[in-house]
Amino acid sequence: MTGATAAELSLHIGASEGEPERLLLIGRPSAGRVQVREWDGGNWGGPSRTRERPAADLYAAIERAARHRASLSVELYRVKLWLDGRAT
Repeated sequence: MTGATAAELSLHIGASEGEPERLLLIGRPSAGRVQVREWDGGNWGGPSRTRERPAADLYAAIERAARHRASLSVELYRVKLWLDGRAT
């Protein structure tokens, strides 16, 4: 697993309601989209799943995980600022 760069937000999401523990490295948004590198609890040592997705959709998924009592390593408001392009 490769660590986050200065242009990525590292977010650990704890396991909840049948969902595995996950690590997301979220790139800076561009035109409302972000690149996400993701690992789950069964794949820590393997390659990441890398995909691009709308920032609003990613935020909704993270917010949903928090509502289902998954722990977040970064507070939800900071994630929102990052995905809105307002975080440094």
